[in-house]
Amino acid sequence: MSQAAIVDLISKWTTESGVRSLERRVAQVCRWAALRLAGPAGGGAAEGPDGQDPTVQLAEAALAECGPDEQGRLAVEAHHLPFIVGAEIFEPDLAERLQVGVAMGLGVTPTGGQLLFVEATRSKGSGRLTVTGQLGEVMRESVSTAMSLLRSKLYYATLAATGEARPVVRVGPSTARLPADTAAPLAVAPRGSLELPDGLEQRPAEMSATFQDVFQSLVARGDASKDPFGNDDVHVHFPAGAIPKDGPSAGVATALALASLLLDRPVRSDTAVTGEITLRGHVLPVGGIRDKVLAAHRAGVRHVLLPFANQRHVKDDLPASALGDVELHFV
Repeated sequence: MSQAAIVDLISKWTTESGVRSLERRVAQVCRWAALRLAGPAGGGAAEGPDGQDPTVQLAEAALAECGPDEQGRLAVEAHHLPFIVGAEIFEPDLAERLQVGVAMGLGVTPTGGQLLFVEATRSKGSGRLTVTGQLGEVMRESVSTAMSLLRSKLYYATLAATGEARPVVRVGPSTARLPADTAAPLAVAPRGSLELPDGLEQRPAEMSATFQDVFQSLVARGDASKDPFGNDDVHVHFPAGAIPKDGPSAGVATALALASLLLDRPVRSDTAVTGEITLRGHVLPVGGIRDKVLAAHRAGVRHVLLPFANQRHVKDDLPASALGDVELHFV
């Protein structure tokens, strides 16, 4: 069996945490090889108008190149497997071109890591948020958190873009009222800089600059609103609705899907993300980093965004082959 045939046998017929099913499938291929070396099997196949079942005829034509050769050796390639072990049972995860409102997350199942797509769409309505996909309570809370975070970020960005002032009282030893220009703690400063109050960790300004550019164009058109979705209904869906899902790992992916929907810009198709998100925009560490990165590697993903606190898990848990093909970014 070629290396490609072994990989396909694992990913398309025997997805599991152990190797018991793989052993049975390999034994099935060996039994086919023994029968082929022993000679053609007896009758029993239904005959068509030409004296042979068309399905059998097609299989024999495809398997003719397997051999045996003069030394009695058989060669099995990946495209021979459906004629030997039957139709594919599992559909392997593959990265696909993402549309607006779709982000690629990463999750962990009993059989290992897998891609987790998050889909978001909007329609005219009453401002309702709908979440579907047979989700647990933690995952539903992650969706609500991502929506609230996005709304707050854009609310302050709108204040900065429209020049509105909103004094804020800081809770602490001193309750003095702050100047109006510091009212929005995460608002975007004039183009080219991002100013935060003292004590807050500086964050990269690229995303804030994106919000600034978008809202400056909205102000120019007269479409700026403190609520980014207005009265539109927003529907967030996690495909494979028959499979129960739960956990906080999809928080960042949900925020990206909603931001993509709002900005009308697709997320990069070669990038997958994982991490829990907070209302302050912090990304918290999650588990299953090894399984998630390996799932991204199998699917052909080139960039993976991980929580910064999970950086310590990378060198110890991930094989060098995966690290060589996947570029990791910590946020």
